[in-house]
Amino acid sequence: MLRNLCSSLLAALALGMSAAWPSTPISAATGPAIAVEKQNAFVKSHCDVCHNNRAVNGGLSLEGFDAARVAPSLAAMMLSKITSGTALATVDAAGRDAAAAASMANGMKTGAINASGLGVPDKETVDGLVAAFAAQSTGASTWSVERAKDRASGADIVTASIVRELPSAVTAGRLGAPEAALYRLVLTCNAATRDGAMQVAWSPEAKRGTLSVAADRAPAARFTVEGTERMGNGTSATTGPAAFVFAQTKGGAIALPTRTLTVSELFPGETVTFPFDQLTKTARESLASCFR
Repeated sequence: MLRNLCSSLLAALALGMSAAWPSTPISAATGPAIAVEKQNAFVKSHCDVCHNNRAVNGGLSLEGFDAARVAPSLAAMMLSKITSGTALATVDAAGRDAAAAASMANGMKTGAINASGLGVPDKETVDGLVAAFAAQSTGASTWSVERAKDRASGADIVTASIVRELPSAVTAGRLGAPEAALYRLVLTCNAATRDGAMQVAWSPEAKRGTLSVAADRAPAARFTVEGTERMGNGTSATTGPAAFVFAQTKGGAIALPTRTLTVSELFPGETVTFPFDQLTKTARESLASCFR
């Protein structure tokens, strides 16, 4: 009974956090956002060391990152990574609430902003980066569709993505633990080759284990998440995976859920549901080469 009660409370909290995602930009997390050029320079020097076309750590390459057209879901994921799972509501309040600011500052100590081995930038840059990612993450809990050119082949690549934030269950009660878990669902389609994929990524902690994925009311499919990712900063440090491709095809078509896709089991107590009934007709048509 206690387990059921805890699960119900977590589900209710998760729904509340997801529903509370700001519909307007966060005014200023701790200060004004830094310029697009400075964001791009930071990502190039500090982030794509590990998140590049070769390593693709966390299932993500940031080569060619452009803050002027970043997907809201990506900005939200990067915010979660650099603040080590600080909840978006806490980031929002950090500019006006001392407790929220302290909580975010504590998260920054162990966040990915330290991962490159290049040292942490000055406080003004860090604050401006957090403010920029916070503003850019507006709308991350709704589907967004982006088009880009594959840098090698020139083919059109269509990406649809969305995030869900929920309380971090696995680290609940641990001193300095992340406040929130962030899950990002990414659909990619190469319009020329019809190669498509569905990937789920999670933040802030890497994890190996069993992943359960259920579309609509169909029985869940279970996958084994395994492997090791090596840091790209010249050290011998490694982590577990932080993303998993659970559906992939070459020249065929992947069926899209009608209403929902539910991901669970990787972290006990964390279940996240993505709303495919909110994927617009236009978005579905954009993905039609690879998804049906």
